Amino acid sequence: MALAHNQFPTPEQVEQVRHQYPKGSRVELVWMDDPQAPPIGTKGTVVGVDDIGSILVTWDNGSHINVAFGEDIVRRIPVMSDTVKEQTLSIRDTALTNMLDTSTVQRLAFDRGYYELVDFIRTDQKWCVTFIMTGRTE
Repeated sequence: MALAHNQFPTPEQVEQVRHQYPKGSRVELVWMDDPQAPPIGTKGTVVGVDDIGSILVTWDNGSHINVAFGEDIVRRIPVMSDTVKEQTLSIRDTALTNMLDTSTVQRLAFDRGYYELVDFIRTDQKWCVTFIMTGRTE
């Protein structure tokens, strides 16, 4: 959402940003129009959100430049929990389906009570496939 210059977000918008980018979440820089900006694609860890909706990030390259509300763009990087990883490997070990068939994986997970995996596939299907193909959890 783009804001006119010098317009501040509402308290509700700030709370929405805090909910979407909680402390400790991982982000990747998509766009920042600032000569001091880290390179596009740089990853970092959220340390908080200030009262004007800026996301405070410690970037992996050592930078600490903030993500300005309504100006800069980051995306949250889903991180697979240990529980979801274990549940995924448990489904894989059954050999009942091609693991790239995420609909069937999700059904098998539901049948086994692996609700964390069911939800992870629903919200972050791309990352589930990434883990299956590469073993990366971030």
